[in-house]
Amino acid sequence: MKINNIRNITIIVILAIGLVGCEVAGELLEDTRSVELEGAEFADVKLDMGVGELRIQGGARGLMEGYFRYNIDQWKPEINYRISGSRGILTVKQGKSHRMTMGKKKNKWNVSLNDDVPINLTIDHGVGQCKIDLTGVTLKSVDIDMGIGELTVDISGERKQSLDVVVDSGIGSATLYLPEHIGIRARIDRGIGSIDARGFSKRGEVYTNDAYGKTDVSIDIEVDAGIGSVELRLK
Repeated sequence: MKINNIRNITIIVILAIGLVGCEVAGELLEDTRSVELEGAEFADVKLDMGVGELRIQGGARGLMEGYFRYNIDQWKPEINYRISGSRGILTVKQGKSHRMTMGKKKNKWNVSLNDDVPINLTIDHGVGQCKIDLTGVTLKSVDIDMGIGELTVDISGERKQSLDVVVDSGIGSATLYLPEHIGIRARIDRGIGSIDARGFSKRGEVYTNDAYGKTDVSIDIEVDAGIGSVELRLK
C-alpha cells in the first residue's frame, strides 16, 4: 500500500513539474502593426515564422502592414526596422517559447508589403502553410526557406526588372505561378517527389518557357526540393 502511495505521489509530482514547464495555449490575441518607409528608396524585408499560417500580399501604404493572431504569449512577433542610407531594413520574427506547449496552438500572420518600393524579400518558415501573392509588388529578389508544409507563390504579372528567386523546400508541396509573357529559367534539384511543369521545355534539371531568351527582363529560379511535389504554373 505504501509503495503504491509513493508511486502515485511521484507521478503527480512529475506531472506537476511538467505542467509548470509547459506553455498552455490561451485565448486568441490580436496585434496590428505598421512600418513606415521613413525615406527608404528600397528595402530588405525578412519574415521569420517558426510555425503557423503565413499570408503575404501587396497593398501596404507604408513599407509593411501586419495583422497577427496567436494564442501563445511568447509568439508575439518581434518587429525591428532601421534605415541605412537609402535602404530600409525590416525584420519580423516570431517570438520564441523555450517551453513545451499544450493545447490547440494558433498562429496566423497576414502581411502586406508596399507595391512601389523595390524589395529584397527573405522568408524563413518552419512548419505550416505559406501563401504568397506578389503580383503587384516590385521585387529585386525572393529567397524562401520552407521547412515542412504547403507553399504557394504567385509572382506573375508585369515585371520591369529581372528577378532572382530561390526556393528551398524540405517536406511538402511548392507551387509557383509565373508570368507566361516573361522569359523564365528554372533549375529544380528534386529529392523524392514529382515535378509538374506544363508549358516548359526540359533539359536535365533546367526548365524554360517559350519566352525565355526573347524578353528584356527574365526570371531565374532555383528550387531545392526535398520530399514532395513541385509545380510550375504559367498564367
